[in-house]
Amino acid sequence: MIVCVLSLGSYWREPNDGRPVVWNSSGVLDQRGLRPRAKVFGHVRLNSRLYQEALGTSGLSGSCWQASPLGEHLGIRKLALQRRVRPNSTPDWYLVSITEQLVGTLDNESWDPKDSLLVSFSEWKARQEVLLLVGRHGWLRGRLGSAVLTPGGPDGDWNVKGW
Repeated sequence: MIVCVLSLGSYWREPNDGRPVVWNSSGVLDQRGLRPRAKVFGHVRLNSRLYQEALGTSGLSGSCWQASPLGEHLGIRKLALQRRVRPNSTPDWYLVSITEQLVGTLDNESWDPKDSLLVSFSEWKARQEVLLLVGRHGWLRGRLGSAVLTPGGPDGDWNVKGW
């Protein structure tokens, strides 16, 4: 499947055993700093060389990747971005990170069940960050409003309406 990265989670981790990978997940600031605070744990895996290459060229935002299907093993949701594909490739999914600032606080039924896949969900007090795979025109519904994904739209990637 082809995944276009619109935004990533705020929590990054590298292994301490020298493996050439990096992981990205949702995270929130708590009294000890930025931490996963997982309500639902999952991560996006990248080869560290491809990650550095992407950062050094056009960056990760807007980049399209051949990706593994979202899977789950031992309660951890996993998505691997395997290799970059042509920028004009048509994505099957868009990888997005959402905080409570977009449409207010979210719960497990706040996203389109047919056009969204949950990668990870972090929460601490009123702070949230959710990492989702969303199809074009997938929606979110929060306490303060709703949003529809419109990648590259005139007002940004989300068309947001308050309640």
